[in-house]
Amino acid sequence: MKKKLIITALLLGTFTFANAQSMGDITKAANTATKTATSASTFDVAAISNQVMGLLGPKLKLTNTQKPGVTSLVNEILNKKKNILPTKKTDVAGYNSKMTATRESFLTKIKKLITPAQLQALTPLLPKSAQSLTPLAQMLF
Repeated sequence: MKKKLIITALLLGTFTFANAQSMGDITKAANTATKTATSASTFDVAAISNQVMGLLGPKLKLTNTQKPGVTSLVNEILNKKKNILPTKKTDVAGYNSKMTATRESFLTKIKKLITPAQLQALTPLLPKSAQSLTPLAQMLF
């Protein structure tokens, strides 16, 4: 009877230990997934879009006919960034490559929406790096 009790206790202990180890792995994986999802979900497209348009509207003197197109482009770029953002910590080179393409896409598309004089006014507003604390840096880096 004592042997059965000891064997049962050992089996139960082994099972509990193995289960606890796998639960730790599951918890780590869940925490990593949550952090990635949180960084993407805390990226507020609407708020940043309003900030960017609040900057671009007056600085570029956008007309009422230009505003919807530029707003649409800003939202498109921000949504692309939101989709790319989860890879920022896992694939830095891939993230940087995709964001470079997104920045180039923004410049190509905005040139079609604004006048050459407005483009001249936009050029000094564009951030050179992610260290800039402007809404445009939040959008483009």
